[in-house]
Amino acid sequence: MIALFSYRAYRPYLHLRVSLLLLTALSLSVCVAWAQTPELQSAAVQVRIVRDMESIHIAEQQQRPEAERGALWAQLASEYQYVAEFLKAEDAYNKSLHLLKTAPSAKAEYAGALESLATLYLLYGHIDEAERVRKQALAVHKKLGNRFDIGLSQIHLANVAIARRQFKKAERLSLRGMEEMESSSNPPRAGILSGLITVTYAHCLRGHCDQGLTSAQQGLAFVNSNFVPESVAVGFALETLGFAEWKTGAGQEGEKAMLHGIQILRTNLVPADPRLRGALVQYGNYLAATNRRVEAQEIHEEVERMRSQTGTVCPACTVSVYSLSKGLR
Repeated sequence: MIALFSYRAYRPYLHLRVSLLLLTALSLSVCVAWAQTPELQSAAVQVRIVRDMESIHIAEQQQRPEAERGALWAQLASEYQYVAEFLKAEDAYNKSLHLLKTAPSAKAEYAGALESLATLYLLYGHIDEAERVRKQALAVHKKLGNRFDIGLSQIHLANVAIARRQFKKAERLSLRGMEEMESSSNPPRAGILSGLITVTYAHCLRGHCDQGLTSAQQGLAFVNSNFVPESVAVGFALETLGFAEWKTGAGQEGEKAMLHGIQILRTNLVPADPRLRGALVQYGNYLAATNRRVEAQEIHEEVERMRSQTGTVCPACTVSVYSLSKGLR
């Protein structure tokens, strides 16, 4: 017999779910164009990891410039992050930041590595560290003057505000960030989608989900025009739309969108990817809220199995991650 759990006990997963989905800006460029199974994607990334490590070894032997070596370490870190080897990703980001920090020509790359590191901190509930590093990145972006990067950095800070349950602040930061990005020339598509997702959740969690639904609909229209059909980007947009529809009273439509999104994410993401868990957590919250507690328990148990199999950590789980704070000071 399945032991039922209380919706109140399950509820903290919602904010984990929000933080996970808001990682799209970091990872969309890695995932959306691949027409491979998750297993083949993971194998391809492992090949790139070996290649990246060889490139780093050669660069260090040849004493290549710090900016070049730092960029190689950042690339390796992103590969580790994709296959959920998070401790190795942190270590690689640490080495990247150490090299890029003192390279005058690599300020933008330094800010980008800070943003990626903050994403890891946010993923694992290290909110204070995530906010500190995000603010460092924003300060660098402001000095460089790129309006898109400034806007995206504000969107990232809105994610931190959501993790802190500061929804009014999140709404303000996300709207300001979208204004900055939209005023720039040729903003990258992953950044715009990340902004629309963040704005949706900020509106809904503030109690303004009618506005959030509009942002979610814009997000789905945007991915349908700018991304490959049935790609990870479409999956994220459907998950966001499903959440907004649920919260505005269209539960059946929302469930349909969420299930379609989960199907896409299962097809495109490796099982260890915590964003897949996040999508399941959101659906589990929906099931619990609509008194379908047995189904919600099944989702909860699947999430726990995924977590235990990967050995990774999240704010609602029980593993620790090494901090890179010393390396950043």
